[in-house]
Amino acid sequence: MRGSKAPSQRQLRVAEEIKHVLAQMFVRDETFIEGLKTPYLMITETKISPDFSVATILVHAIGDVNTEEQVALLNAHKGVFRFQLGKKIRLRIVPDIRFFADTSFEEISHITDLINSDAVQNDVKKYQEENEAN
Repeated sequence: MRGSKAPSQRQLRVAEEIKHVLAQMFVRDETFIEGLKTPYLMITETKISPDFSVATILVHAIGDVNTEEQVALLNAHKGVFRFQLGKKIRLRIVPDIRFFADTSFEEISHITDLINSDAVQNDVKKYQEENEAN
């Protein structure tokens, strides 16, 4: 079984440029889309396919904004963002944009909650006491 190949320097550069341009669009709230709260959205990661035809954008909402709803709005209006991206980035072919919710923050929070839970803390304490006794 072949492992996935690491992205090339060009892929990384293009992905970072796409992230930068979209983040600036979000901060400046350049596109009006009903219900979209771009100032409260954070682009956490951008990946581009090896043939530069698809850009995957991971998004996380800040505050009381629902990430899933915002991602649905972004995907529903991705053509607007692709058009603006095409005007601001010099690429032969502007990649198709696909937005996804970044769930890593929730996963980190869940793991932290588990570590701080009474059951785990009791196990840690028990383990430390056993090691001190030996």
